[in-house]
Amino acid sequence: MNKTNQFSQGKLFPLILKYSIPAAISLLITAIYNIVDRIFVGNFNGTSALAGLSICFPLSYMMMAFGLTCSAGGSSLFSLFAGKNEQKKMNASFGNALILVVIFELILTAILLIFVNPILEVFGVTETSYSYAFEYYRIVALGCLFQGLTQVFCDFVRVSGKPVWGMCVTGIGAVTNIVLDAVFVAAMDWGVTGAAWATVIGQIFSTLFGLYLVWKGYTKVEIKKETFRFNFNLSKKIVSCGFAFWIAQMAMGLISLVYNSQLGKYGGDTAISVYAVVASIMTFVIMPASGISQGIQPIVGNNFGAGNYKRVMATLYQASAFSVGITCIIWLIVLLFPKSILLAFGATEEMLQLGIVGLRTNFCITPILGFVMLATTFFQSIAKPIPSVVITFLRQILFLIPFIYIFPILWGINGIFVAQPVSDGLALILSIILVAREQRHLYKRLPR
Repeated sequence: MNKTNQFSQGKLFPLILKYSIPAAISLLITAIYNIVDRIFVGNFNGTSALAGLSICFPLSYMMMAFGLTCSAGGSSLFSLFAGKNEQKKMNASFGNALILVVIFELILTAILLIFVNPILEVFGVTETSYSYAFEYYRIVALGCLFQGLTQVFCDFVRVSGKPVWGMCVTGIGAVTNIVLDAVFVAAMDWGVTGAAWATVIGQIFSTLFGLYLVWKGYTKVEIKKETFRFNFNLSKKIVSCGFAFWIAQMAMGLISLVYNSQLGKYGGDTAISVYAVVASIMTFVIMPASGISQGIQPIVGNNFGAGNYKRVMATLYQASAFSVGITCIIWLIVLLFPKSILLAFGATEEMLQLGIVGLRTNFCITPILGFVMLATTFFQSIAKPIPSVVITFLRQILFLIPFIYIFPILWGINGIFVAQPVSDGLALILSIILVAREQRHLYKRLPR
């Protein structure tokens, strides 16, 4: 049975597991880059250094925003073309995604390095954390291109039917990062500078391994000269299909700025450090859900391209049940062991007093994210990006940001942590409505 037949005829839930688990692990590994840095710096360099890294957290979102736009948009179209057996268009999807990610990430690197101080001010850097943030920022900014290339290579290897190899692309970088953090931060006492170099070197290793897999034929891409011919219309479609990811990542960066500003106002470096932990743990919730949604992308895309609409919807619902279940496990761990989680990041007594309540409040309805994240990627996978953009924009910007400013007026600093669950609840309602409408539309297209 070839891969296309497997997508359309294989047993569905084992297929979802086969593609979702490596994708989820891959994204979790990506998240480890920042989290490991924080654990080492928090334990070996103190609260102000940890706050400095937290100040730079939007930087990682910006880097991932452009990479995911190209990788997710390109691989979504790749899967749709694969369902129609259009090899030339599959090749072009990869080539144009690669060209776009190089252009976007190099422009981003130039902007970040030219405007270091203005951007750090926008990020909400404090006087005590400035030196740490400056050192970390200017080194990590050099890794933009490698972060983007890693995402493109990982996604195209995965949707070509090699999900485990796709996971290994990011895995190699993460292992490198962890080892170098132990050497640079713990053993050599290089502090945030060591953590930053460990991150960049890890990204370089991931890029080189991903390039090796593509060159050696581990994808369905045919490497020819015309593969890398720029196609403006196709590039527009790639950006359009991946745009919801851009909004999601940039919104998370913007939200980090808003959180840092409000938390700094109400609680100083201690509150910002608590948010560093909250954001890190939230990554562990979002990444498995995102991984499962990315895992079903080739299944949904191939079946949509082939007109198997009932299998498309069955994939969404079975994957949603799986995603919510995984999210519930993380949710229970956070609710039951918030103190242990905070201590792993080198929390002080002040951080514990604020952080235990903050973690539990922020994560009180987290399991619903399993469906919201899948609904977003579902629409991208069928080349209908507008509902994805709407869900993401409302959840991450229009709902959440006003709540972050309004709720602390009512409930003090804890009100800041209430904003996320309220926004997520509203996003769930919207997602259910949009998915139900799309299902009715698809079923009308089935032969009677």
